[in-house]
Amino acid sequence: MRSFRPVLAAFACAAPMALAMPAAAQMTGDPIACACLARAIDATNADMTAQNQALAAGQADLARLDQQLAAARASVDVNNPQAVAQFKQLLTQRDAAFQQLGGGLVAAAQAATARHNAAVGDYNNACAGRPIPPPPPGPLACPGPR
Repeated sequence: MRSFRPVLAAFACAAPMALAMPAAAQMTGDPIACACLARAIDATNADMTAQNQALAAGQADLARLDQQLAAARASVDVNNPQAVAQFKQLLTQRDAAFQQLGGGLVAAAQAATARHNAAVGDYNNACAGRPIPPPPPGPLACPGPR
């Protein structure tokens, strides 16, 4: 009777845990849908990386122009119209870089990150934590991006 108690105790602990698992976690993932979702993650990650690199380049350009302005401001001869014109041109370039950074580049990077996060969320909801059989051989017919 003593050897039966540990087995009974193990079963008594394991049964409620199996019942507590949500039904979706016990199901297998659709191999084609999961492969398509993984492909979407790869595509959105590549886009997010490109957008973040463009943002970093814009930030570096703005920092370079800020440094040039600081150096020029200290040495500009206000009595020389050509030096003042060059300083104003540099200031215009810096303002344009700031507008590009604050307007398009930041918004594009944020949108790309949101698309990537949505793709990861879709994959996690449909496929993560589930056994996924391999997709059938051949090319995948995935739906377009949302």
